[in-house]
Amino acid sequence: MAEITQRKTRRPILLLVGLLMAAIVALGIAGMISSMVIASVTQGMAAAVNQSGTLRMQSYRVGVALADDSVVRDERRRRVGHLSREFEQRLISPRLTGALPSAANDPVRLAYERVSWRWFHEMRHAIDAFVEEADEEAARAVYLGGVDDFVVDIHSLVRVLEERAERRIDMLRLIQAIALVLTVAIVVVTMIIVHRRLATPLGELLVVADRARRGDFSARTRFVGSDELGRLGGAMNLMTEGLSQIYNELEERISEKTRDLARTNRSLELLYETSRSLEESPITEPVLRRVLEQVRARLKLAQLALCLREGQPDDITRGACIGASMEGSQPHRPDGGGRHTHCALCAAPEMPAGGASADPARANPAGAATLSFPVRDRERRLGMLCAVPYPGQVPEDWQRPLLESLATHFAKALSLNARMRESRRLVLHEERSILARELHDSLAQSLSYLKIQAARLDAALSAPSTEAGRATPPEIVAELRDGISSAYRQLRELLTTFRLKIDGRGLGSALADTIEEFRYRSDLELVLDDRVTSGLMSPNEEVHVLQIVREALSNVVRHARARRCSVTLQEHGGRVEVRVDDDGTGLAVVGARRGHYGITIMRERSTSLGGELSVRSKPGEGTEISVSFRPRAASGSGPGTGGSRPSTGGQTRDQEHA
Repeated sequence: MAEITQRKTRRPILLLVGLLMAAIVALGIAGMISSMVIASVTQGMAAAVNQSGTLRMQSYRVGVALADDSVVRDERRRRVGHLSREFEQRLISPRLTGALPSAANDPVRLAYERVSWRWFHEMRHAIDAFVEEADEEAARAVYLGGVDDFVVDIHSLVRVLEERAERRIDMLRLIQAIALVLTVAIVVVTMIIVHRRLATPLGELLVVADRARRGDFSARTRFVGSDELGRLGGAMNLMTEGLSQIYNELEERISEKTRDLARTNRSLELLYETSRSLEESPITEPVLRRVLEQVRARLKLAQLALCLREGQPDDITRGACIGASMEGSQPHRPDGGGRHTHCALCAAPEMPAGGASADPARANPAGAATLSFPVRDRERRLGMLCAVPYPGQVPEDWQRPLLESLATHFAKALSLNARMRESRRLVLHEERSILARELHDSLAQSLSYLKIQAARLDAALSAPSTEAGRATPPEIVAELRDGISSAYRQLRELLTTFRLKIDGRGLGSALADTIEEFRYRSDLELVLDDRVTSGLMSPNEEVHVLQIVREALSNVVRHARARRCSVTLQEHGGRVEVRVDDDGTGLAVVGARRGHYGITIMRERSTSLGGELSVRSKPGEGTEISVSFRPRAASGSGPGTGGSRPSTGGQTRDQEHA
């Protein structure tokens, strides 16, 4: 590591840089102020030089006017007077007098006073004498003789003004040059200081920070001191040292957490495989032994046994102790009297309910302590899960909750298996009861009716009678034929009812399949409009609705001679309305006809749904059959939702068909 340089007597960087910036600003302000002052003082000098230069020209113009004999005398006098007044106006003009200094001994003022004195005391007298005609020739000779010297004096004034303006410009140039040199010098010094005390330390700090960002906390900065970057460098060194320690600690913690997570993942995987093994196949003794052997091998236990102390499913022997060990132990069976024969692991007294223990006093033949975990559900205790580690090994802390979870899994699987078997028995009994009731209400009644008709026929054949009102054998045979047809129709209805089912796609798909079926069987134009929310009706209600629609469509196909038929399902105020409309011949009389029972069947199904059947028809105008009921999901309860198969009702010989 590079040697750390400490500079404790340095001025703060911000103060030093601030002073240098202030010096640069002060030089700039001084240069601008001096420029403004000199520009203000020099203002008007150029105009004064120009104005004084015009005096020379004006002096010669006056002399030319005096010497011009080609002009009339009066005109010449007037012109000379005019030029003389114009000269005086230029002499006393503010453009010239404004540039004169106030000091009486200033060369510029002295030059101006000399020109002014000669004009008013010499040149003006000659001009006045010429204009007043005192002595024209003498006055002209005096003016023309002194004009050259007068112009020399004016030239001296112009030269003094020019020299004064040039000196001021030179002074401004000198001030600007000095300010520029000082500014450049201060800027150079500032750049050197910034490079040494700001750029270099900052660059090294950035290098340290970049190495720390990449995970290298061994870098240190050499610039440590009392200034800003020095304090920052010291803080950076302390930070990297602290980060190095924290990083090392975090690596250790991450390694530890990684081991814990790996162990947790293995535990979860074991729980998942155990649950899947218990759910994929019926709970049998070989299945339990295979699961126990898998758990024992994963947890590296010497023995693992599931001691079932209460009645279990039929394929698991009552009171069996199913075990897995490195020697491949076999389960213990009850003795001939049906009494339980405990294995070596569960022969000890009962453990407290809801807890697990490792009791050194409870030892297996190898002398190792036994871990016991109750296998129980909410209602009863099913047995105990016993685990024995290898001799000389102590169970780890994470193995106890895992074995408790496994005991819970075994309890749930055994309870679920028992409930499923009980449920199957209940369903079987219920199916048998339903079948017996349906046969009693339909075929049994029809067969009883046929038995009565057979007795009547036997009586009519053995003792023929011609009494009025008594049925003849042909009439009785016709009634028998109708009864047999009715019984056959009832048998077909029962078979259809018991075979009909609605798969997982729901009532909508079953109705669509029904529509396609009747389209194939006839030339009808069938339209389905299903606006009922999926899942609103129970499975029993859906079967009833499907049977009503099928019966109505069957009547339309067989008897209505219709071209178009529509099936509509919709919701109104919590009620479901099922409507079947056709444009066929209609019904002449909506009532019972002997040997036909379609409307009666639909009415009985509507009653089982807790609704009512409505039939509206006129001859030649078609028929509308509608059923309205409140589903169980909307009312919370209702008839016909008990979960049994739909009933066809008890049809009798007076049942009708539309």
